[in-house]
Amino acid sequence: MAALLRQGARRVGGSVLHRTKAAVASPAVAEERRRLLPRHMYSTQEQATEEITRKIQQKKEELYDVMCKAEQRFSTSSFHNKLLLPHLSVHVKPRTKDPKWQILRFTKRAINVVDAAGFIALTYLVCSFVAGVRNFIQERRVVRARMFEAVARAREEVAKSAQIKAVARAREAGTRSSQIDN
Repeated sequence: MAALLRQGARRVGGSVLHRTKAAVASPAVAEERRRLLPRHMYSTQEQATEEITRKIQQKKEELYDVMCKAEQRFSTSSFHNKLLLPHLSVHVKPRTKDPKWQILRFTKRAINVVDAAGFIALTYLVCSFVAGVRNFIQERRVVRARMFEAVARAREEVAKSAQIKAVARAREAGTRSSQIDN
């Protein structure tokens, strides 16, 4: 009731101030108008947003109450309800005297800690895997380079031994031909 009276007074005062401002452009009148008429009176978008936010909060509170009562009375705790209740406990107004709310808040905090620990562990595993893959690729490059060097050395040795055999054959052939000539 008091809110309706205040709003009516602001509207009447606002229309009077509009006419006064048109007649006299005084900074004092403009200041009085700003003081009497807050900015959200002009913006219906902000009013609608506040109203919707208030309704959403009210629905969260109601849903939390209904789910807690249902769980206490009927033991209807499905897996999804058990996951939803701690999440809702974060979004409702603090109920410090309610032990169920305190347990749910603690559960939500524990879930957050486990989630963070899991994320950190997963990040460590991914980084270790990436580092392992990099090391594997580097080692593979080193092994390939050594293998190519070994193959090149083996080819050189085979070529040298072939040259040595050819020279030995040529000498042997040369000594045979000189023996035949003699």
